[in-house]
Amino acid sequence: MAAYQHSADSNFDVDVLIVGAGPTGLALAAQLQSFGTSFRIIDRQLARSNHSRALALQPRTLEALRPFGLSAALAAAGHPARGLHLHLPEQTIPVDLADVGSEDSEFQHLLFLSQADTEHALLSHLQARGVRVEHGVEFQDLARLDPEDPFAGMEAKIQRLDRGIERVRARYVVGADGANSTVRSKAGMDWRSSGYPGDFVLADLEADGVEPGLMHSYINEDGFMLLFPLGSPATWRLVGMKEHGDTSDATLESLQAIADKFTGGTVTLKDPEWINTFKLSSRIAEYYQSGSVFLAGDAAHVHSPVAAQGMNTGIQDALNLGWKLALGARGLASDELVDSYDAERRPVGQGVLQFTDRLFRLASSRSNLLKLPRTKLLPALAPKASGSKALRARLFRTVSQLDTQYRGSDMVDTGDARLPAFITAGPKAGDRLPDAVVRDNGREMRLHEILATPGFHILLCGRGWPADTQLRLHNALGRLSPWLSVQRLNVGSRLAADSPNEIQDISGLAFERLGLSVRRPELLVVRPDGHIGFRSKGIDITGAVDYLNRITTPTSIHQPA
Repeated sequence: MAAYQHSADSNFDVDVLIVGAGPTGLALAAQLQSFGTSFRIIDRQLARSNHSRALALQPRTLEALRPFGLSAALAAAGHPARGLHLHLPEQTIPVDLADVGSEDSEFQHLLFLSQADTEHALLSHLQARGVRVEHGVEFQDLARLDPEDPFAGMEAKIQRLDRGIERVRARYVVGADGANSTVRSKAGMDWRSSGYPGDFVLADLEADGVEPGLMHSYINEDGFMLLFPLGSPATWRLVGMKEHGDTSDATLESLQAIADKFTGGTVTLKDPEWINTFKLSSRIAEYYQSGSVFLAGDAAHVHSPVAAQGMNTGIQDALNLGWKLALGARGLASDELVDSYDAERRPVGQGVLQFTDRLFRLASSRSNLLKLPRTKLLPALAPKASGSKALRARLFRTVSQLDTQYRGSDMVDTGDARLPAFITAGPKAGDRLPDAVVRDNGREMRLHEILATPGFHILLCGRGWPADTQLRLHNALGRLSPWLSVQRLNVGSRLAADSPNEIQDISGLAFERLGLSVRRPELLVVRPDGHIGFRSKGIDITGAVDYLNRITTPTSIHQPA
């Protein structure tokens, strides 16, 4: 598919105009391409930058990129975060990050990898499929195609360096154009913000006196300094605080002064590849959607780099939004489904902002009151906390974004026959589908790998399903046939012959993680973003059919003529 492929609807030049070709915009383009949706992706920069603030991929992001065949290569290229050394003034506390919290994912660690490498992988994936990012194209303005209807599509005014002004009619416009988003401004979407005092520095460089392969956090009454094992383009990424009132450009000498203050002169910095001074703020858009205009990534939310959440949250914004726009462009989405992007992703963005803001203020504040937790409480509590497997697991699940869920969304549901969520085992409707190794047609595979094709996946779990259930589901949901897969999942045995068209859970881990019993049939509908959309008990398929029809039938079809 080429980026210039026209929309099937003659009212539009393309279904989706993506503004911004960072990791968020590229991930959105990859998902739209997988659904065969027409789009253009533009970026005002003449070329892709090799420098970036983002340096890590979380396990959930690696899972989300699996449908594009990128996860294995990214995991092999990155450096797993196996441990953290917390350097306090009078002690160093080792924290093991490799033994808890990720049992239901193939990806066991936070992965250090430059944003530039992540962008390159996404870009190569798109180029191999005939998609070209239009660089040197600046988005300038927006207007509704129908002034009375905010959902009727948009006309965007863009400035091309090689062709001058161009106007593009798009069913949807997505602003993935960063913190200073022109799309957000032209759409009139409010931007709520609060800044952090002082200036901060980022640098990619070499360092002597640091144990390799680990994260290092230096904390004292002056604030913090972090060293992350980046690998490329340099071994280490440094994040540090400048002296209060210092507005000068950062140099290797000034970075060394920061390092000396936090390490007592035990770490020597050298060979910087890149140094950048910046201010930090905590911001979120009041809404992620205004009619046919959507915001994603830094255009929707900006926060401190603590816990490596920014780029990961942006990519997952894109992959929550993309399938909804793809189905909407094909007339296979209710208005509520398209509109659910804001309801599902904005609470996630708010949670990330609150989490990172608390951590960052505790680590960086120069207030005497806020210094107390890091100078008095942290040295007292950290040794015990680092030894708690349960606490480490809970923190890892939060930071890795494996616990992101949409239980309150109108786009998830539970069958009437299923017991209330608070007394049932396993993930609920809205939760991420856990992963496990299973057997499919004689091959060991990951469950997530089997369900990676674009569209909805229905899992018929346990015994007792009539032989014609799959056929009945396809017949009842004929409109969705290109985007619907129905498969059976059952506990199997290595000694028994493989059953065709049945995923076999040899170890029993998939059933355990899903809260299933082989004697109690259940049905799960897995959404295209890997979250459980519907779950019901028993062999009645009516609830699943009603759920999928509800979310994929445009509102106009329900209205009388």
